Amino acid sequence: MLPLLVILGVVFVTWYWWRPVPRSPPTVPGALPIIGHLWEFIKHRNVASDPEEVGIIANACLGRPYFYNFLIDGIGNGLVTADAAMWKIHRRLLNPAFSQVVLNTFLPEMNAQAQYLVSQLTTMAGKGPVDVKETLNKFVLRTVCRTSLGLNAKDQDMVGDKYAKTIDEYLKIVCGRSYNVALHPSLIYNSTKLRSRELEVAKDIENILNPIIKKRKSDFKANNSTVSGDSSITGKFKPILDLLLHLSDEQHVFSDEDIRQHLDTFVIASFETTSSVLQSMFFVLGSNPDVQERIFEEVQEVFGNNEELTKQDMSKLIYLEAVLKESLRLLNIIPWIGRKLDTDVVLPKYTLRAGSTCMLSGFGLHRHSSWGPDAREFKPERWLNPGTVPSNPNAYAVFGIGKRNCIGKQYSMMSLKMSLAHIVRKFKITGDFNKLKWKYEVALKPATTALVDIKLRS
Repeated sequence: MLPLLVILGVVFVTWYWWRPVPRSPPTVPGALPIIGHLWEFIKHRNVASDPEEVGIIANACLGRPYFYNFLIDGIGNGLVTADAAMWKIHRRLLNPAFSQVVLNTFLPEMNAQAQYLVSQLTTMAGKGPVDVKETLNKFVLRTVCRTSLGLNAKDQDMVGDKYAKTIDEYLKIVCGRSYNVALHPSLIYNSTKLRSRELEVAKDIENILNPIIKKRKSDFKANNSTVSGDSSITGKFKPILDLLLHLSDEQHVFSDEDIRQHLDTFVIASFETTSSVLQSMFFVLGSNPDVQERIFEEVQEVFGNNEELTKQDMSKLIYLEAVLKESLRLLNIIPWIGRKLDTDVVLPKYTLRAGSTCMLSGFGLHRHSSWGPDAREFKPERWLNPGTVPSNPNAYAVFGIGKRNCIGKQYSMMSLKMSLAHIVRKFKITGDFNKLKWKYEVALKPATTALVDIKLRS
């Protein structure tokens, strides 16, 4: 009997050591023997930056890692933070509100806001180096609040200023927790003063939007509005809030709380990213005068004698779009995207284990070898020839990757193109991109005041 047990034991040990085991990715340098990176007190994470692998991961797993939950008290279960099941349902319902037909109705408002921005910048022109951050931040929030909430001019600045300060404080609290791994466990974090302040600020955010939603809902019913996604819109401006109210009233799919959470998500995401990009673009253009002049020539030709851009005009701003895409590629305003792996993910070379987290690196993707030997160089012209950009769409992750990409992609591009076209048409900008220092909060943004020189074109 004993010899049989010995033989079985040898067979088991041999099988255990020689059984086929999926190969795991290599460990990041700096791991200690046995405990690996345990001393950093973070859960196991993978990092992917190959376009093919990233595409597989992003489409196989739609869930978010645990640290996305840090945002829920402030913005709730919007499209950024919702679990995969809720995201699928809400994304399908929200898609019509962000269709191109709907977005085209925003163009008159975007033109008007861009013209107002130009008037603000005109007061700063010719006065030497100036800080445009605050002016641009107010412009972005004003545009987002107008197109999403439908606020009139009287209420816009009042709500916008308070909203901006509240958003800024809330995101600083969330980032403070994110960067301190000791505060990740809720058991510890919930007993801190930071948590108490977070709840107060989250309540402030709720109190800002709830009266707006309530009033708009009352007006919506009084006017017996019959907006239906993008099917009944014939060029008339309808803010996103009205479209959500329709879904609530006609299809009974969104509560007032759902509406607030989606609006918070959209406003905060748009404000954080667009304001950072717009600030950075002043330095991109200021450091590349030849690029700026080529944009000016294109804009002049498209505008002609008109003061506003139409949807047909927007499609003609080809070089401006190329400059914007190339800038977004290298800026990496959102440098990574997180995925929770709820199943084993089999890649060509490795297998990622279920239960772990994978960070999809935008920085790595945008400098991948598929971009060519000049991947780290600023070359807008690469976008003018389809053969000079990677064939795999996952190599460009500015607006997310795979199925769970950014619903506001087209809105963001429209807003940026519109504002930059109006700005370059009126001003010549000088600045030094190399002087910018960066910080990462929810988005990558300039960390210190950097000045640009603005001069009116003759």
